Amino acid sequence: MFNTIDEVYNYLYNQKKTAPRENLDRITRCAKLLNIKSNYKKIHVAGTNGKGSTCQYIKEMLALKNLHVGMFVSPFVISFNERIQINDRYISDSEIMHYMNILYDFNQKYEKEYNDHLPFFELTLLMALMWFSDRKIDIAIIECGLGGLLDSTNFLDYDLAIITNIGFDHMAQLGNTLEKIASHKLGIAKPNMVCLTTVSDNLKDYFINYAKSNNVDMRFITDISNISVSDKTYFEYKNHKYKSNLLGEYQAYNASLAIEAVRYFDNEYPNTLIEFALDNVKWPGRMEVLNQKPLILLDGAHNIHAINAISDTLSKLKGNKKIKTIFSALQDKEYPSMIKRLEDITDYFYFTKIIDLRQIEDIHFEKYTNKQYEINNDFKSCLEEAISNLKDNEILLITGSLHFVSQIREYYYKKH
Repeated sequence: MFNTIDEVYNYLYNQKKTAPRENLDRITRCAKLLNIKSNYKKIHVAGTNGKGSTCQYIKEMLALKNLHVGMFVSPFVISFNERIQINDRYISDSEIMHYMNILYDFNQKYEKEYNDHLPFFELTLLMALMWFSDRKIDIAIIECGLGGLLDSTNFLDYDLAIITNIGFDHMAQLGNTLEKIASHKLGIAKPNMVCLTTVSDNLKDYFINYAKSNNVDMRFITDISNISVSDKTYFEYKNHKYKSNLLGEYQAYNASLAIEAVRYFDNEYPNTLIEFALDNVKWPGRMEVLNQKPLILLDGAHNIHAINAISDTLSKLKGNKKIKTIFSALQDKEYPSMIKRLEDITDYFYFTKIIDLRQIEDIHFEKYTNKQYEINNDFKSCLEEAISNLKDNEILLITGSLHFVSQIREYYYKKH
């Protein structure tokens, strides 16, 4: 039995997958054995980037209609509790301990009977579903962990599927072409379902062919225009003007997906509530402003697709200002191409290290840039030095990994 939250996390993080997932039999069987009920509406969200902010937009809008909205997302930036939410409330430490005590006993018995065990992600998902059921939510927004087809979240029956975009990430698991990656993401779009997407034009035919072969109602969200980023993200969707509190041109696409998702369930959902939700939404670690003057931005971009997006946004936002970038990444990421892309907007690099099991022991990020740089393995002193040297006509960008920006964010708010 767990008596402290630290004991829970120590157990959870040590429940590793023993082999790649080949089917959804285990999670399906366990949900049935635990008698988990999910008799509420469900939205499934997949994609390379933008999943979290799309989920957040939808949650904010639906909550304004006095609905109890469950949300399951990953990873977290501030605390583990972020993964599981209802409206604006994170699951509490005591609730995590309650459900994990149940799941610990269950996992022990399951391992004895089936010579198998539930790994971290599936335990976390089951915890969320148990909490949602006990709290009698009205609708759940479930974000895929990896891919879609064989992601453990895909065992549920959903009312709506959303695919944000397709880019290169998790290639070891999903494949090294966009089409192979897309085939995994499209696994959430099942027969007789509606699937909303903002996938790029180069994959549109692939999506159309999949939809025809699988009897999916594929709806492409395209009527987005006049995007600009300054203090907020301004855009038009279906000739109506909106502004999002989250910065980034790509947020116009995520927000438009969310608008269509909400209107799928409520065709008369008022624009006034959409406007309020978009203007007030918060999502830590995603183009988050830590300081205005001089400007310090925090973004957890961890693949080339996301780095492209923030680079495009900052190239237009920076004006005549210079950009300094604090960068770190995990060893299983495409950091050479990420650094090369950041060179387009960066005048000076600070390279540092993440505290993580997948950290790069001897960082050598400098090999991939021709820009000026310095190396500091201690991210805390690296951040302090960068801030102390930052001028009013400069922008400090901190990026490369959600794990990294989580550590930076925690440290920054304790010290500043």
